[in-house]
Amino acid sequence: MNKEISPADISKIIQPGSRIFIGTGCSEPTILTGQLVMKKHYFADCEIVHFLTLSDNNFFDQLEPSLFRHQALFVGQSIRQAVNEGKADYIPISLSDIPKLFRSGRLRIDVALLQVSPPGRFGFCSLGIDVDINRTVFDCAKIVIAQVNPRMPRTSGDSFVRFADIDYYVRHEAPLLEFQYPPPDEVTEKIGRYCARLIENGSTLQFGIGAIPNSVLCHLTDKSELAIFSEVISDSVIDLIESGNVNCRNNIHPHVMTSFVMGTKKLYDYVHENPFIEFHPTSLINNLTNIARNNKMVSINAALSVSLTGQVNSDSIGTNFYSGVGGQLDFTRGAALSEGGKPIICLPSVTHDGETSRIVATLEPGSGVVVPRSDVHYVVTEWGVAFLHGKSIRERVMQMIGIAHPKFRKSLLEEAKKLHFAYEDQLLPQTRDGVVVVYPERYEWHFTTRDNRCVFFRPVKPTDERMLQELYYELDQEDRKLRFFSLKSTFSHGETQSTVNVDYESVFVLVGLAGDAEQQKIVSIGSYYLDRSLNRAEVAFTVTREYRRQGLTRFSLSKLIDVAREKGITGFTGEVLRINDAMLHVLKSLPYKIYFESEEDYLLFKFTFDN
Repeated sequence: MNKEISPADISKIIQPGSRIFIGTGCSEPTILTGQLVMKKHYFADCEIVHFLTLSDNNFFDQLEPSLFRHQALFVGQSIRQAVNEGKADYIPISLSDIPKLFRSGRLRIDVALLQVSPPGRFGFCSLGIDVDINRTVFDCAKIVIAQVNPRMPRTSGDSFVRFADIDYYVRHEAPLLEFQYPPPDEVTEKIGRYCARLIENGSTLQFGIGAIPNSVLCHLTDKSELAIFSEVISDSVIDLIESGNVNCRNNIHPHVMTSFVMGTKKLYDYVHENPFIEFHPTSLINNLTNIARNNKMVSINAALSVSLTGQVNSDSIGTNFYSGVGGQLDFTRGAALSEGGKPIICLPSVTHDGETSRIVATLEPGSGVVVPRSDVHYVVTEWGVAFLHGKSIRERVMQMIGIAHPKFRKSLLEEAKKLHFAYEDQLLPQTRDGVVVVYPERYEWHFTTRDNRCVFFRPVKPTDERMLQELYYELDQEDRKLRFFSLKSTFSHGETQSTVNVDYESVFVLVGLAGDAEQQKIVSIGSYYLDRSLNRAEVAFTVTREYRRQGLTRFSLSKLIDVAREKGITGFTGEVLRINDAMLHVLKSLPYKIYFESEEDYLLFKFTFDN
């Protein structure tokens, strides 16, 4: 009883010059932090340390300035303006490094203001919904002042602290702070779907703070054997756990592993005494080695802008600080080291007003590089997925332009040319009127070969140029003669790029891809070229020797027919060598009347779709 105080008493306990830590996120003890606001003139020369503050407490008053200074380890909305006006300080630091900063004494904590559950029968309180750095602060602070709140859940894992180690407490029951992401808009939904495509069954997931990473959870209902190892989770995980999509059976950890939750009372009730969800400090969750030990670790984090070469800015808009480093770099590197892991950065292609591209030639001066280009693997916008790791600057530039908003692609390419990041003659897919063409995502199919291998068919992209060259150079002399009617020996950039930069109307090229984004190759290509005067298109096909007699040409031709009919084309024409028995067999098996005309050692063929 001698430890119990009233909230107003903290002004007597906290001495001038002290450094005060505020409990993170939705665990902020508002009954105590409210006193810092009400009596701001009492705390002379004190520093207040925040990681992520979500309350409505207004620490900044122009008419009655406080006597304390703020140190932000992450710039949230409540402190953003003050930081950018020079009224508060920001320490850019990864979550994994914060515990060491406290333990070493380099950022000593004199007083910690935390919120805990009431003690159980063995004398332990729970840090509840927020263990992250609160756990370390509890151990390192000289004085711990706690709000004991019966509504704080008792959570599993390393969340328990001895009541005897609390120096002072305020008994106060009140609802916990709640947090909800806004309903996802169309752009957020599209990005979420693209990210979900990259997630395999049996993956372990991490989601950074943000509406886009959170939206991915809604698109995982067709996945199985998932696990979660993430510094933060939200309400969205509940449905995935209860439906069995997340069961952690194949991961090194048999439970959901997290540091803190940001959500509603529904989530807080769900984690209360739930042994399937363990809370651990960031010293464990954000540890690079621990992250890498997870099976198929997938990290999904948001960015503010990304350069054409892959520099990721996530904490500032130019020189104005917006958020922080958080765990983004920790999980990006940890996921890359995991067996089968995938680090993903996601962002809308444009700002909210649609006037500025978030894919930029170079980052705006002052922008913080949270993830350097050498660590970036996947970047996702509503226009698709770019895979950058191990790619050259030129390849990266073309990948990034491909996921930029179409109205900015021309200007980005021009800037890239000025910087010598791209070929001087590099083209973009565009119409005869010069309008940049949008990749037609609806023409994508998965095909299972006769020997049960998976081939992904999609329209060609400008970034396929090198893969197409590799396909052609892989062909032997006989294959080249079958495809090009000559022993063609070179396939230059100028010639090949005309095949991959098409308008998807008068020219349509369908490629078959084997392998994932990290080891992908073209194994099949089929194309048509429209003769507008006849409204018929000439077709041609190539399949690598490894994938022949697997039905790829037949499938590719059937899909090109579907596309052509949809676009009002009346039929196909082409040339085939007399010795090309495989292609002749495919043509003769079509449900159309085929007309052949003999020309020396090859045959001309034509057919229409209406007979």
